Amino acid sequence: MRRVDWASLKCGCGDSAEHVPLLIEAIITAETNQDMIGYTLDGHVEESTIIFECTPPTVGVIMAALADDFSAPARGVLLQTL
Repeated sequence: MRRVDWASLKCGCGDSAEHVPLLIEAIITAETNQDMIGYTLDGHVEESTIIFECTPPTVGVIMAALADDFSAPARGVLLQTL
């Protein structure tokens, strides 16, 4: 995630994508669905079928993350995002 200049990318929320790595990290480290409350990639990385500047690097981060072991709820959220 550190290789990407997130601040220079546009997020779906209208701000820079600087906060997207924080959202991804919160989801990856969540053990339960409750741990993910308030952390979503919806509207940041994609909205319906619309993608944003930050979408391609986010997909790369998600694909790399899926090779690791983490909770089933977090894995489900990331797979749904893809």
